[in-house]
Amino acid sequence: MVACVVQIKKLPAEHNCPSTKFREGKMATQGWCADRLSDWIKKNPHKGAKEAKEKLEGDYGIKLKYSKAWSGMKQALEQIHGKYEESFQLLFNWKAQIDHSSPGSIVQIELEKKSKRFKRIFVALKPCIDGFLAGCRPYLGIDSTSLHGKYSGQLASATGVDGHNWLYNVAFAVFESETEENWKWFMQQLHRAVGSPEGLVICTDACKGLETAVGAVFPQVEYRECMRHLYGNFMKHYTGDVFTDHLYPAARSYTEDLFRWHIQKIYEFAPAAIEYLETYHNKIWYRCGFSEASKCDYLTNNVSESFNSQIKNLRGLLLHELLDGIREMIMEKRYLRRKIGRLMPDGILPSVIKELNTISNNLRVVKVSRSDDDFAEVTLLDQQNNPRRHSVDLQHNKCSCREWQITGKPCKHALAWILSNRGMQISAFVHEYYSVAKFRAAYEARVEPIPDRSQWPEVDLGFKVRPPLLKRSSGRPRKQRIRGCLEINANKKVVRCKRCRGFGHFMKSCKLAEQAADEVPGTPNKRYTLTLLPYPSQSCTNHNMLTTILLTLLSCRKRVEEDEGAGPSQPKKKKKRTPKKKKTPAKKKQKTAAAAPPASVVRSLKALLNAASADAAPSGGGPH
Repeated sequence: MVACVVQIKKLPAEHNCPSTKFREGKMATQGWCADRLSDWIKKNPHKGAKEAKEKLEGDYGIKLKYSKAWSGMKQALEQIHGKYEESFQLLFNWKAQIDHSSPGSIVQIELEKKSKRFKRIFVALKPCIDGFLAGCRPYLGIDSTSLHGKYSGQLASATGVDGHNWLYNVAFAVFESETEENWKWFMQQLHRAVGSPEGLVICTDACKGLETAVGAVFPQVEYRECMRHLYGNFMKHYTGDVFTDHLYPAARSYTEDLFRWHIQKIYEFAPAAIEYLETYHNKIWYRCGFSEASKCDYLTNNVSESFNSQIKNLRGLLLHELLDGIREMIMEKRYLRRKIGRLMPDGILPSVIKELNTISNNLRVVKVSRSDDDFAEVTLLDQQNNPRRHSVDLQHNKCSCREWQITGKPCKHALAWILSNRGMQISAFVHEYYSVAKFRAAYEARVEPIPDRSQWPEVDLGFKVRPPLLKRSSGRPRKQRIRGCLEINANKKVVRCKRCRGFGHFMKSCKLAEQAADEVPGTPNKRYTLTLLPYPSQSCTNHNMLTTILLTLLSCRKRVEEDEGAGPSQPKKKKKRTPKKKKTPAKKKQKTAAAAPPASVVRSLKALLNAASADAAPSGGGPH
């Protein structure tokens, strides 16, 4: 028997079978997805697995599982950026490259002593340190933001402001969580970098452990508190038009008399609100307490919040890519501003002059009374059309409203007096912090470019740096924080717990102990036995009917008590209770209190209210 083999090379018959492109294909593997997503991810680093799935389905006409697209994207990211476990070892190579390209920069890496796991890292580039000390106002905003990559630590930052009111990056660090130890270490490294310049101001939010750390490392600085966070916390306890109309105006007041007037209104309405502010917000949050050396009147810590917004797209990268991405962002920003500084003419920054010219065009001058060549009394109309008079001293750049001394820029009263004198220029009375020379000095040094990680110096530590232990909660990590009730685009939906019936949390996160399976919620239903009595005859009076009803009720109660007392006594089951946290030892509390500095305030709020000048209302029956 001879075997015959037939091979069909071409089949001219028409295909009538249904399409299979709507089925989930098995030929598309993770590697196949990774190869086709690598170039796309490089051009679109902020896209997610959902966009990757839509791209592959649209380009190749297939049906793909989300998990397959996610796995392929993860593999492609590892090919581009490297593996998570290797990123911590690469930090030492990155440090060696920074030391070579920018000598004098501070890159401090700490590991766990026994396990050799990554603990924290601090970075302060030499050009940023020199520029801050040479050309910026002595103001630093300290804050941290969470990372939403595989390593869910905290990215802390110290941000300043230049004469243009632009953000100036000074230093940043990465550590595991916001603890007193980590914040103290961060402040020590920051002190090593910038020291304690004259008039230094540090502004923070309500970060855990940060208050004690600032007081321990920078005991002499002016410690301010962010007014926006204070207002949000305050309005959770006290609400009403009185607080809305007087709390923020009190913080904006440059003079002590006007601040006292607003605080007095709050005290008359709710004395406990003043005690709350003194107890929980005892740092400087009002302008009348600001020093005149920093020339910065910021009430909020928006400089740090703006930095967190700038690096939002970098927070999901591996650690070495995150730090190098921030360095690259700083390098490009410094080049752009250095280029702007070269094009500016000498003198005061044009934006500052433009701002002061705009203010001068809207002045409502009533009278300017001269006392000497450099001294005068200036009367202006305020927003309520009330005349307000202040004294101006051009020789020492002072005004009785104190706005000129705190900001370094002439106030409205000073502008009215300056423009009343022929030949005087506004720029001659602006502080040097707003000069073009200071702006150029801040961005004079450049951040040197560096190659990619394949060309970084290899550092042999003699051991392998292990990644930190992950302490993530269940579920997908958040990429956006939960906004407060007073913020824009806040979630107004109020959730309610089904266990404790409280608001603000779900049953899954409820701190109340869960009931046992054999426990019945609520009050147990008692068995009542009703004794039926014969219906009274018609000859019974109303008194007899009432007596009958009372006897029936007493009979029911007696039966219930007998039923409850019958049978063997059963021990009551104890409810599960959440274990109490261990109390902090008294010695540790005393040590922490001793490390924290006294509240940096001009005077306590109660002392201001009890002052003799508080008895007399301001002229005109209202605020100055």
